[in-house]
Amino acid sequence: MDNRGRGVLHRYARITAGATWLLLIAGALVTSTDSGLAVPDWPLSYGMWFPPMVGGILYEHGHRMIAAIVGLLILALAVWLWKAEPRRWVRALGYSALAAVVVQGLLGGLTVLLLLPPHVSIAHACLGQLVFVLVVCIAHGSSPVRLEGRMPDDRHIPGWLAILGVVLALLVVLQVGLGAVVRHTGSALPFHAATAIALLVAAGWMGWWVSRQRCDGVVKASVWRLFALLCVQGLLGAALLASRGVWLRTSHVALGALVVAQAVLLAWEANRAVGRRSWPASSRLSGMLQAYVELTKPRLTWLVLVTTAAGFWLGIRASEPWHVLVPTLLGTALVVGGANALNQWMERIPDALMRRTQGRPLPSGRLTPEQAQGFGWILVVGGVVWLASAVNVLTGLLAALSAGLYVWVYTPLKRTTALCTLAGAVPGAIPPMIGWAAARNALDPGAWALFALLFVWQLPHFLAIALVYREDYARAGFRMLPVTERAEGATARQIALYGLALLPVSLVPARMGLAGAWYFFGALALGIGFLVLAGWTAWARSAQSARQLFLGSVLYLPLLLGLMVCDRTWR
Repeated sequence: MDNRGRGVLHRYARITAGATWLLLIAGALVTSTDSGLAVPDWPLSYGMWFPPMVGGILYEHGHRMIAAIVGLLILALAVWLWKAEPRRWVRALGYSALAAVVVQGLLGGLTVLLLLPPHVSIAHACLGQLVFVLVVCIAHGSSPVRLEGRMPDDRHIPGWLAILGVVLALLVVLQVGLGAVVRHTGSALPFHAATAIALLVAAGWMGWWVSRQRCDGVVKASVWRLFALLCVQGLLGAALLASRGVWLRTSHVALGALVVAQAVLLAWEANRAVGRRSWPASSRLSGMLQAYVELTKPRLTWLVLVTTAAGFWLGIRASEPWHVLVPTLLGTALVVGGANALNQWMERIPDALMRRTQGRPLPSGRLTPEQAQGFGWILVVGGVVWLASAVNVLTGLLAALSAGLYVWVYTPLKRTTALCTLAGAVPGAIPPMIGWAAARNALDPGAWALFALLFVWQLPHFLAIALVYREDYARAGFRMLPVTERAEGATARQIALYGLALLPVSLVPARMGLAGAWYFFGALALGIGFLVLAGWTAWARSAQSARQLFLGSVLYLPLLLGLMVCDRTWR
């Protein structure tokens, strides 16, 4: 693509971003005028493409028409990027925007067909903001200044400023979620107000600091734009306490979208300025994003979310609020990802000594310890606050306990005692209790049965990992059982013992009524298979058998939980 074509693409992306912002305003008008059910069907309006535009139909059907236009604009933008944009991360933004706007349209239809359920309305509001931010990022990344490399001097941008930029962006995202909860349920207003004050103070202090330093002019301008938007948004929020006018409520939502976009751009520019000093030009943004994602250990986080969702589904009753599942998973993901980041921050030196972890963001130098620490703390704190406000206080306390035990108990114990495996199994067994607490706001015996199941399962799972990577752990100074014992007898005996104990523990949910006969016989078969693997590993005492046990344990848990969930669903 030549320079002229790039300029045209940039202008088109800006137009698309403007149209997306108008769509958000139209959506805010629908909710502000209580016109959500003015048109009871979807995708047509009273069975017509163009119904009479009177009353609330004007707002609701107008919103749909603008949404259709924006969807076509984003489709054309994604195709244009696919055909002409050489940078993979820009194309990925385009594909993400297209996928998000399609899901957004489906959520809009569900909102109408299900008669405005709060959880769907909240998800619809938050996803709309995401679509807008994605298109803004495409427009920002395709600007001629960035394409030609004409950037101001950035030598005075410290690493902690980049961390603070990410923190502000995450706080703003949390604020948007809380705002959607307030708008559609009327709850969480104190948390929404407290987060707004924290954002205003942090942005003001950041603006004061950059004004006293010779910082990158792009970063400085971005900070002050964010601060100005937050000030106006705060005034609008205060005015809403006294008046619920339509245009006042609509303006608050519209300006909130600009705040989110500006916060993301600030985090982008601050990290880009710091990253230019260490990363090659071809991987500045993609490398930064990939490094932050790796800090959260996505595969481990996914497994934790599976156990949390299973706990929720097993604990839910017909009278309970099933719509809190998505907020529960979101908050849990934040806490788990943050705890994993703090774990890597604390173990950055041992990680540099182990072959399997030398490529992590900190040992490889892709992120600084300050960046990892700040990122981890904001995820943990934000996730706990989110769970406590959007779900219930008990889930927030359980998540905080799990993160605290993992980071401040299990992580240091790995270098002092072989009992660290038992300590580490406790925080790993708490996630299904978080799901159960989200469903019932209590910890019944069923929650403790799930805790026991996860606790026992983790022990042979961890010991198998320690056997496979025994030399790596020894090199790093981790005192896992296979490293500290002179012979392999103790590890073999414990693997066999825990494999044997897992069989009766896995049958307890059936005895308690959480599952029925199908689960009982399925769990019995899975338990016998797992016991065979554990016995083979204890007898062979080889890295190959330990690796087979590890893979078997990874398959065993989702299959067992899936069987339990299906059995309860079909009964």
